[in-house]
Amino acid sequence: MEKLLEIKNLTKSYRQGTAVSTVVNNVSIGVGKGEFVVIMGTSGSGKTSLLHLIAGIDKFDKGTIMYTLPGEVRPPEQRSGHGTPSGHKHTDFGQMNEKAKTMFRRMNIGIVFQQQCLIPDLTVYENILLPMMLGTPPLLCGSQRKDAIFGLCSRFGLKEHINKYPSQLSGGQQQRAAILRSVINRPPLLLCDEPTGSLNRAQTKLVMDLLNELNQDGQTIILVTHDRSVAARGERVVYIEDGKIAGELQFSKTKPDGEELTHFLKKRGW
Repeated sequence: MEKLLEIKNLTKSYRQGTAVSTVVNNVSIGVGKGEFVVIMGTSGSGKTSLLHLIAGIDKFDKGTIMYTLPGEVRPPEQRSGHGTPSGHKHTDFGQMNEKAKTMFRRMNIGIVFQQQCLIPDLTVYENILLPMMLGTPPLLCGSQRKDAIFGLCSRFGLKEHINKYPSQLSGGQQQRAAILRSVINRPPLLLCDEPTGSLNRAQTKLVMDLLNELNQDGQTIILVTHDRSVAARGERVVYIEDGKIAGELQFSKTKPDGEELTHFLKKRGW
């Protein structure tokens, strides 16, 4: 499988006075293009910290985060580096300043949080449109933007809500709108931090159905969750404990995913 992301020996610590807390400890992991990876672990294990480092929201102390992307996807000012025979280029997050990271993230990474973070004074349509207005350069213009937004909303059950404000939507509808906003510019990577954490079972299923369908279309996803039923919808589970990778599970094609996951988690005291 072609790699999209390669993390090696990643470490992040916080210092409070003389005390040092290491939240990500020498983590190495690769993520293939089109893969759906789930990160699990108890509260405080470092899984969200790892996600923030991958997104460039936080700085890391040691290690490397290397993205391999088609050269034309990145902003023009970031299209330097070593090419590969397939025309792809490597981007080392550790060598980028904050402005460059912001531009890279805007073009290449979609992020979904537990709280939907929709702008309350904008309609669903306007919220989803916003990243397209910030694109450098914009991927679509004029009527193409409208067609793209209406197409996604129709496909994922939000067409009749497209002119409503977030306060007029259920939690699940808000989260689906937030996900569509995160993927409207077709970023190579989608990061999801507990996207179903505040939803009921019915809403969780709709959100996960959306994510699975996006993944089937080729969207690479890394998702953090505490929920076994959510984790079972991925392809691979990475278990984090005390900032370290304590185990990985690649779901087989012959066994029910939930059965494999339950056994995997029980071995780790879940």
